Amino acid sequence: SVRHMIHGYFASQHGLLIQGLEPHGMQLNMTGVHKADILVQKMPELADILAKVWYSVRGLSFMDVVLTTATFEKLILDESTELLSAAYVLNGHERFGGISRDSLQEVLLSYLIVFEFGSKANLTDVARHQSMKQKWKTTDMQSLLTLAEFGEDALNTFNFLRHDTINPFVPVVYSFQAASQIVRS
Repeated sequence: SVRHMIHGYFASQHGLLIQGLEPHGMQLNMTGVHKADILVQKMPELADILAKVWYSVRGLSFMDVVLTTATFEKLILDESTELLSAAYVLNGHERFGGISRDSLQEVLLSYLIVFEFGSKANLTDVARHQSMKQKWKTTDMQSLLTLAEFGEDALNTFNFLRHDTINPFVPVVYSFQAASQIVRS
């Protein structure tokens, strides 16, 4: 099915499980790709068109599946940039300047927190976000540690892939573009 192909692509290429495309096992009530949350929220017109195809006899052609997958990928990557921008603001940084490794780790942690909350995340209340991060650091260490380790691994992988271009004698400064590459990988 189309849902299964798109789910498989994102799981293998990006390590993502998209809400609305998760595996259903042997359930009788299968949903179509048109019910994926990001598609319904960001492109409801396309979701409506795909719903009509879902209920028609013809179905989607291979090219339709490729284009639908590319659309999903663009929506997800655009959303990751929006969330990263919000994470910068929630940590008091501008997108246009460079930040240190420690600052980037805080930004990545904030990014993962708002990513985890999804559409329920408040992307503008800096004080509330910082308070929540501090509360997590003292009360829910395991969840925070898991997110922090994930961010650290992504940052270390990024640095390893760039090790031949990094000067070991000066502190590394990360641009928004570099942070964006980290969250997109």
